[in-house]
Order: sequence, then structure tokens, then C-alpha cells
Amino acid sequence: MNHFFYLFFFLHLLQNSLKRKILKFIIGIYAVFTAVVISFYVDFLSKFLSINSVIGSILIVISIMIYFSELLQSDEILNLKKSIYFWISLGVLLFNIGFIPVYIIAEFIVFGGVFKIITFFLNLLMISCFVTGFIVSKKEYN
Repeated sequence: MNHFFYLFFFLHLLQNSLKRKILKFIIGIYAVFTAVVISFYVDFLSKFLSINSVIGSILIVISIMIYFSELLQSDEILNLKKSIYFWISLGVLLFNIGFIPVYIIAEFIVFGGVFKIITFFLNLLMISCFVTGFIVSKKEYN
């Protein structure tokens, strides 16, 4: 699950101990929620865990906001565009902000061509941020 990867990635980036504890709590709640959903409610081998995907995306957005709030309070804000972590965060944030409403609406209609096109463009936007970060970032700021 990529949700856990991103949550632990942003946990690794945080320096403030209170914000790290909050994010650890979020990861723990999400792990328990995922275990309950897999165990009791959904046959995860034959069905997609849609509610888990939406909640995971919301928690990723929250973790990015916590990371950005820490960035705003530090000196790293001066060299923001030279940090690969900023570009990765921006790409993941834009993808998840766009993905959440599209996925919720797609649950009520058939997952069709429009959903695939929007998902494709969201992935393209995220990858563009990653590539931009790899091009403009400097090693001393990462």
C-alpha cells in the first residue's frame, strides 16, 4: 500500500517531536482501520478497498500539511525550490487533492473513461513535479 509508504516518508521528514507523535498516531489509527476493514468488512482478495483508499489519501494530505507547516516555521523555506522533498510533497499533494473527489464521485457512477483520463492527468501532474524536483534540486538542500 502506497499510503503507508508516503505516511512513513513524511514522518521521516519531520523534525518537531510533537508533529512526529501526531503523525505516528495517524499511522497507527490507519493501520488499525486497515486491519479491521480487511478482517471484518471486505473480501480484500476479490474487492478493491475503496474506503481505505480515500481515507489513506486524506491522511496523506494531512501529513503533507503537517510537513508544510513545519517548513514554514524553519529556515528551509528560503531554499524551497531547491529541495527534492518539497517537489515530491507538492506532487503527492496535488495528486491526492485531485484524486479524492474524483474517486468519491466515481464510486457513484461507473468507473469509465473520464475517471481513467483524470487519473492519467493527475499521475502526469505528480510525475511532472517529481521530474522538476530532480532537475532543479541541489544536493546540499536535501
